[in-house]
Amino acid sequence: MPRLEDIPACVVGTLRQFEAYAQSNALDQIVTAPPSIVVFPSKLSAEASTSLIISEFAKSGAPEPEDEDFLAACWSATGGNPLLLKELTEALTTEHVEPTAAHIPQVYALGPRAIARRVAMWMRRLPQGCAPLARAIAVLGDGAELIHAAELAGLDRDDAMQAAKSLEHARILYTVPSDEMKPRVGFVHPLVRAAVYEEITPADSHRAHKTAARLLRDSKAEIEKVALHLLRTLPSADAATVTLLWSAARSALARGSPETAAKYLRRALAEPPPTGDRRDLLFELGNAMRRVDSAAAVQYLTEANELAGPSRQGVDIALALGDSLLALRRSEEALAVWQQALARTAPEDTELFYRLNACILSIPLYEPGRPDLRQDILSRIAELRSPKPSESRGGRYLDCVIAGHDAVIGDPRAVVRAQRALHEDTPARPSDGQSSLSFGWLALISADRKEVLANLDTAVEQAHRQGSVNDLTGALTYRAMAWLYRGNLEEAAADASDAVHAVETSSPGLHRLVLGPVQAEVQMEQGALSRAQATLEWTGVPDPAPLTGLMYYVLYSRSHLLRLQGRTTEACNAALAAGQSFSAAGGDNPAIVPWRSEAALCLHLLGRDDEARALADAELKLARYWSAPRALGRALRIAGTLSEGDADVGLLREAVTRLQGSPARLEYAKALADYGAALRRHGVRNQARTMFSDALDIAEARSAAPLVQQIQDELHAAGIRPRRHAVTGLDSLTPSEHRVYDLAAAGRTNREIAQQLFVTAKTVEAHLSNVYRKVGVTSRRQLSGLSERTDATEEPE
Repeated sequence: MPRLEDIPACVVGTLRQFEAYAQSNALDQIVTAPPSIVVFPSKLSAEASTSLIISEFAKSGAPEPEDEDFLAACWSATGGNPLLLKELTEALTTEHVEPTAAHIPQVYALGPRAIARRVAMWMRRLPQGCAPLARAIAVLGDGAELIHAAELAGLDRDDAMQAAKSLEHARILYTVPSDEMKPRVGFVHPLVRAAVYEEITPADSHRAHKTAARLLRDSKAEIEKVALHLLRTLPSADAATVTLLWSAARSALARGSPETAAKYLRRALAEPPPTGDRRDLLFELGNAMRRVDSAAAVQYLTEANELAGPSRQGVDIALALGDSLLALRRSEEALAVWQQALARTAPEDTELFYRLNACILSIPLYEPGRPDLRQDILSRIAELRSPKPSESRGGRYLDCVIAGHDAVIGDPRAVVRAQRALHEDTPARPSDGQSSLSFGWLALISADRKEVLANLDTAVEQAHRQGSVNDLTGALTYRAMAWLYRGNLEEAAADASDAVHAVETSSPGLHRLVLGPVQAEVQMEQGALSRAQATLEWTGVPDPAPLTGLMYYVLYSRSHLLRLQGRTTEACNAALAAGQSFSAAGGDNPAIVPWRSEAALCLHLLGRDDEARALADAELKLARYWSAPRALGRALRIAGTLSEGDADVGLLREAVTRLQGSPARLEYAKALADYGAALRRHGVRNQARTMFSDALDIAEARSAAPLVQQIQDELHAAGIRPRRHAVTGLDSLTPSEHRVYDLAAAGRTNREIAQQLFVTAKTVEAHLSNVYRKVGVTSRRQLSGLSERTDATEEPE
């Protein structure tokens, strides 16, 4: 090197980081000479990592990776280290792993095994103390305090500091000074940490995690960090371990992670807990599982119920157990549990008395066909109806169930009672009585009350915060129903889709019987009949369907679909079966199940007009009594369509008038279309044109393809050339699309938008696709520019 001092030459050499500790005077002289510059190459960028992965897959003849999430996982797992990337991709291609997001877990499963030998070779080249420290940090996890890692590794502070520096120089660890001047350490490459951890024997792992839990507990670390280590220890009948795990479970529940809480509680059960604590532990575990898996909840709550005996907590356990059984459509068992609990409830405990009655009174709505039970329920409702039950939580639940019974029979008193119950300041706790609250939602949705959407928004947000999949499913199902009845098909479809995903990740079979028909009705309004058929099959209801259980929604939607498919006789039979099922639950309200008008349409198509008009007139009478615009407008529209002579115009005109100011915009468009058709038949062509034009605007804005086609056919029959309807621009966006547009224009990512709006990323993508189409752009960057142009053209106030 000294001889090159005056020569214009550049010498480039490479030195492995792990060889920096080899004894070589020549190397020391080269790297320390003044002209020398030592460069440490940074990790590969995400783009460079993608190129390398694609290249390695191509060499093996495997399909080229295109999934961005899969590529990002490979980059993250290896820290962008090209050597580890090559080792990983070689393992993935050898195992024929498909490079898609669904196989990301295999990246982290195969990776450690693929690089284990490489890591072992690295460790042998490092100074003494590095391997024990690395193992300690692998146990403690990234971000561990160095002082804790040193104690776990059996090293003094100075030796640990030197080992950490060596590992950091080798690009295995990173060190971050903390505010308390206590350095924290972690692995640069997650797969290296996994590889180091897998080399630890089970016995050593148990001891290490036991010690780690003690260290963290003594240093007042967060309780869940302590619990994570206790999960990896062997049971030892230690009461302190049970207490710690129990506290950690409560912490997890408070932050909305019931599945994590359940892990802590199951481990506490395995310890095992002291005999006196087992019942309480089972109850908390069952309550945690109610949010995500009703079937698992039943297992724990059943044992807790057996241990409870006659006590106030025994009633609380019975309430939870019955709710889980009902979610699984085991209504007979739920009723038995609740009735037994009611028999041992003290009369002065009005809160439990109201809650148990609310549960018991809901059974006939879920399980029609029990005349004996229904008679008992009706007499009990009469006793509890007046005076007002209570301002308590149990009183609210009871109010909702009574409102549900009133709504089903078509008694308008349901609306006031539901409003009273659902507009209290105290929100319901997660997984605590939502099956009762849903009847209050049903009453307000059926009455076209706008305020129910705000209540459902709150319920959805609360379910997300609490991590309750079951509560989320229920709230999304009824919000989808509310959007459907308002004619907001895209919002209804998004909520129904999210609810289906939630159902499939848990086990609330009961929700399928309401959710499936709601989603199928949305799909039929959109013209997707094959998808609607698949959705109804997804409910699991056989054909022919039993008339016991909550079948009337499925039977009604099945009838609607069969009629649209041209299978009129089958459709008529299904509509009549829906009526039989609904009547068994005491149902008469066409705002909930309009089976009479559906059967009337089928009978008309079969040429049985007298029977059709009789059913249509009967539904109109019931709808007038309930008086909600959507149900009354539909009944008027169908009665008008089936009427003889000039009566059709008057009934259809009234339908339009009743619906004009209501939130049921799609039903209003249908009334306009049918009224326009009647006017055309009576020769009032100019007024018909206006009706068709207004109806077409609404139908196109809501993507109701069959209705759009019906209106266009009527225009053609009338010899009227339809004007072009350009449903574009910001004004054409639905409320949900507008919220997504605002956030996207503000620079939020899809994931951030999904988190803020409590929807899935897939839903955000669907809304954005609609936004792009309607406003005429192709990228998010253009959305921001569009927003600026819109602001600039607004008139100043």
